[in-house]
Amino acid sequence: MSNTKTIVWVIAFVALVCPPAIYGQNLKAISTLPTDTAVIGQQLPLEISLEVPENTSVDWPLWNDTISAHIEIIRASVLEKTASKANGSTLFKQVLTISSFDSGSHVIPSIPIKYSLPNDTTSQTAYSNPLMLRVFSVAVDTSQAFRPIKGPMRVPITFMEVLPWLLGLAGIALLVFIIMKLVVRRSARLVDILVPQKPAIAPHILALSELEELRLRKMWQSGQVKEYYTRLSEIVRVYIEGQFKVMAVEMTTDEILSGITPFNINAEAIEKLSFALQLADLVKFAKAQPTAMENDLCLNHMVDFVNESYANALPGMEETHTEQEVKQNDIE
Repeated sequence: MSNTKTIVWVIAFVALVCPPAIYGQNLKAISTLPTDTAVIGQQLPLEISLEVPENTSVDWPLWNDTISAHIEIIRASVLEKTASKANGSTLFKQVLTISSFDSGSHVIPSIPIKYSLPNDTTSQTAYSNPLMLRVFSVAVDTSQAFRPIKGPMRVPITFMEVLPWLLGLAGIALLVFIIMKLVVRRSARLVDILVPQKPAIAPHILALSELEELRLRKMWQSGQVKEYYTRLSEIVRVYIEGQFKVMAVEMTTDEILSGITPFNINAEAIEKLSFALQLADLVKFAKAQPTAMENDLCLNHMVDFVNESYANALPGMEETHTEQEVKQNDIE
């Protein structure tokens, strides 16, 4: 009796100390099909599962396109791994969609799955149970008349099918636009290079021409006194800015007189400019009403100032009156 108890205690101790080894001997994969019959081309789900102790390393098989010579794998699902805290095990499961195009009885062979138990580097193999699948051809009712072959079915075109063509056309249009823009820009540059440009008119010649034009318009004679003095002041300010590089358009009268001091313009010409600009300011801002003689005198003063000052530009800026007249004649 005592020997029997001793054997029982030894067996219990071994089971507690080495459960993985005992568990490993009983591991078995399971293969299931919803039915064991199918017609040619019918797709069936083949479920393969394996339950192992927690932390067991499993080397799940990688599938080709067939299981056997007559059974094909259409697709394989993602391998599922579910842990169970109740019994400390992990369930591996995967579903293969299979089909056969050969009638007859076909064996789904036993599938080997390698694994290694925790704290054990030995590789072991669990085998699934083999299955039998009977495949039948489609029954043909010979009593019915043969029906004509159906033509190809028209499938509606989706937006995603058209999208690559739209993107391609948009890319071609963009490329054509860029090329045309580059060609136009290059043509414009060639025109600038090949077509001779007219020389710029000297500031004093332009000013004298505009002053004479202002005289002929007879603005103050028709009551446009303020507009007359505004235009007169503008002509001279633009001339000073172009001839002496003094920003006269944005300056006050006093600033203009101070700005042209370094150019050694004779005092009489400066006085004429000052008189005309100050009278123009009074007309524009104080609503002064100059006499007819003052109107004519201001324009004459501006003409005299231009004629007496244009040769006093900084070195490198001046050109003689004769040279400018020659260029002007060439332009005309």
